[in-house]
Amino acid sequence: MTALTCPSAPASPGAVLLGMTGAEGRILPLRTRMEVDAEFLASASRQGPPEARMRFASPCRSEGCAQWTGTACGIIQRVLDHIDLLPDPPRLADTLPPCTIRQSCRWFSDRGRPAWAVCDLVVTDQAAAGC
Repeated sequence: MTALTCPSAPASPGAVLLGMTGAEGRILPLRTRMEVDAEFLASASRQGPPEARMRFASPCRSEGCAQWTGTACGIIQRVLDHIDLLPDPPRLADTLPPCTIRQSCRWFSDRGRPAWAVCDLVVTDQAAAGC
């Protein structure tokens, strides 16, 4: 079994940059896998916490994470539980777009296509998330 990847991890050396926050507040995914190093993070931190405007991935810590429910990641379920509150909720597309971590993504593993449909709505500020 492939180790699962947290798609909303802290910015740390070795993490994978998944995307940047776009003008509409959604994450714009990178098409190419990009592992970040300390120099990248130092530069990105000059403009504030990188997690406030970028999304990172790293190995899922499951029980070691404040977001763990005991069986799954609580973040994606909370987003799915509240998606109907959006004025224009995302819809499932026939084809999934490229994703650099989908094969190991904790959210995709836990919730499948519905997780993908809302993934770009999550911007992670780790200080506020308690991770």
